[in-house]
Amino acid sequence: MPLLHLGSSPKITASDKSDLSSSTHQRLSQAGSVKSISSPIPVTLFPTLAALMLTIGLIVTASFFIYEATSSRKTRSVSKELITGTVASVFLGFGSLFLLLASGVYV
Repeated sequence: MPLLHLGSSPKITASDKSDLSSSTHQRLSQAGSVKSISSPIPVTLFPTLAALMLTIGLIVTASFFIYEATSSRKTRSVSKELITGTVASVFLGFGSLFLLLASGVYV
């Protein structure tokens, strides 16, 4: 944000001009060496990954519901429920992410 000077304008000396041009030249030379940001996964794989991960997530979710419906209160295991729920959540979350990316919604 430039500063406003009321009255006389600030004086720029020859050394200020050389410092300015050298810093500008340095920034321009650095800008040429910067690489663009790209996805580690090719964009063409997004639909395939979305379908695969959502399928796995829905299968694990179905197995979770079947386990809950068929087991009695005495035979249920909290650790198995947590692991199954976590795996289903991770696959459904990444599947949803890749579905959004494949459809052009960049999040």
